[in-house]
Amino acid sequence: MGNFHDEIPSFLIPWIQKQEVFWVATSPLSADGHVNVSTKGLKGTFHIIDSKRVWYEDLTGSGVETISHLRENGRITILFNAFVGPPRIARLFGKGSVYEFGTTEYNELLPPDVRNPGSRAVIIVDVEKVGTSCGYGVPFFEFKGHRDTYYNVASRFEQADFAAQQTDKMPEKPVNVDSLPQKGLRHYFLSHNATSIDGLTGLTTAHETPRACNIAITKRSEIGRLSTGIVTRIGIDSSVFKSIELLTYFPAMGQFFEEIPPFLISWLEKQQMFWTATAPLSGMGHVNLSPKCTRGMFHIVNSQRVWYEDMSGSGVETISHLKEPGNGRITILFHAFEGPPRICRLFGIGSVYEYGTPQYDEYISPGARVPGSRAVIVVDVHKVGTSCGYAIPFYEFKSHRNQLLQWAQKKESEDDEALRECNEPSSKGLISYWKEHNARSIDGIPGLDRKTFEEVLNLFNTGSLSYISDDATSTRKVGPLADGFKDNGINKQM
Repeated sequence: MGNFHDEIPSFLIPWIQKQEVFWVATSPLSADGHVNVSTKGLKGTFHIIDSKRVWYEDLTGSGVETISHLRENGRITILFNAFVGPPRIARLFGKGSVYEFGTTEYNELLPPDVRNPGSRAVIIVDVEKVGTSCGYGVPFFEFKGHRDTYYNVASRFEQADFAAQQTDKMPEKPVNVDSLPQKGLRHYFLSHNATSIDGLTGLTTAHETPRACNIAITKRSEIGRLSTGIVTRIGIDSSVFKSIELLTYFPAMGQFFEEIPPFLISWLEKQQMFWTATAPLSGMGHVNLSPKCTRGMFHIVNSQRVWYEDMSGSGVETISHLKEPGNGRITILFHAFEGPPRICRLFGIGSVYEYGTPQYDEYISPGARVPGSRAVIVVDVHKVGTSCGYAIPFYEFKSHRNQLLQWAQKKESEDDEALRECNEPSSKGLISYWKEHNARSIDGIPGLDRKTFEEVLNLFNTGSLSYISDDATSTRKVGPLADGFKDNGINKQM
């Protein structure tokens, strides 16, 4: 299911360049710090320089976590996953450098006539490792188009700065936020992007951007709608967005809560997938970012506790990071692909209850377990962040894939048959897979416990292990494929 490379392999480059959206994860070093995961979704903002270096244009948002974490320790992971065609996940692990709007390095990559409204920095990533994995659990989504909301809002911000410059009311190098137009981009940089939620340094010089840059951008961005140049460059069909109400001020983008607010619960439960981000405490360790299928696997216990069923995969990063002494940090990301834009992050401390333990059974009874399920991840939520999601494209959910459950079912069947014949698990079974691929993280942190392997063997021997039968008539209706597990027209294309 998984392979690693020292650089971006040539076969991946055209596939990456076709993707409409990607995700980035970063983390502070402090055990009390918040791991971040962000969605990046405007076409033309990601670029591959060569097999060892990439960069992307970082657009203004409600926070500045990625920039702050990169300034502190440099670790970053960029994720791409396939929503159409054959399943695939690609992670680019590397060290990132930040070049703010107005710096020489920024201007070399993004001169004024190319820069997007709202652009605040260039993030250059030196790729140290590339991981590919199956993506069997990533659903099918159909791309419908990019939102125009972000460009409209960013254009208004830059127009406010431009208007102030025209009347000489804004200094070239403002010394405090009060000297700037309240609804301008420079004011927003100083008031919302100066530090991370953990107090790490964010933007430092972008608010001192030379006047000429703002003038050049404002000339190609008309207030209240996209300019023709931008529409052409990112391929937006404006008719898709007639019902989207334009917002005029970024601060409405972000809010924080100490628990999951009631208005979010029903929305979270409707989402078809989510993403989790974790990180080891070592500054040399790899930040992890994983997509997760949600239907039937994500559960809200109450406003401060959630849990999800963790499926077997090519690695064991999330489990390892949560088990690391003194760690446990996890962030769960949801965002809207349909309807009004929205991003929600659940920040918390995670606990791992492996298959075969009493705690696992408290959450998932043997008859309800999904093939390949290896653990329950319980997250005690201590902070909830919501933000705009203005730049996330529109996607239409089509179907969940079959492959992950079919792969796991076959693995468990191999073990069951081998144990019945010779009282030993199969070398092609799930237990052997866990031992080979899920015992340690890529940084060597312990993953699944050996006791779990022994307990699972006991379950096999006592006939307590449940899995989906190959017989379609006896297929147990479970999890994300409760209806039509065997007969899904879209999945037959695979």
